[in-house]
Amino acid sequence: MSLRVARGVFNPEKDRFHFYVAFKPTLDPTEEERGVESSYQIDVAVSVTELGELADVAFTLPEACRSRRCLEYMSRTYSVTITDDRVFVTVPGLSGDSVFEADGVLELDGAGKIIGIEIT
Repeated sequence: MSLRVARGVFNPEKDRFHFYVAFKPTLDPTEEERGVESSYQIDVAVSVTELGELADVAFTLPEACRSRRCLEYMSRTYSVTITDDRVFVTVPGLSGDSVFEADGVLELDGAGKIIGIEIT
């Protein structure tokens, strides 16, 4: 499976963009309503290109999200590497120029699978 990334509007207060990374194959990352049943606040390391495109994401999984079921969509995504409790996501064809810390929200569907991450 491939990764789907959407870049939102620029936030002048934080001097950065809003991103959504979708792991569920049928999920449109630009939709407002994504069928989220639960979510977890996380800290995210984000690497962006010179033009502000998302290149890499890294974060630690909350303990409740480390099961095989939770990771089902992510483990089938080619550009995601899961090592113990750490997740590394690379966007194919892009190379990061700058790294930032950001707030993220890990979103799960009704079946308890991680469907995406919202990065602000």
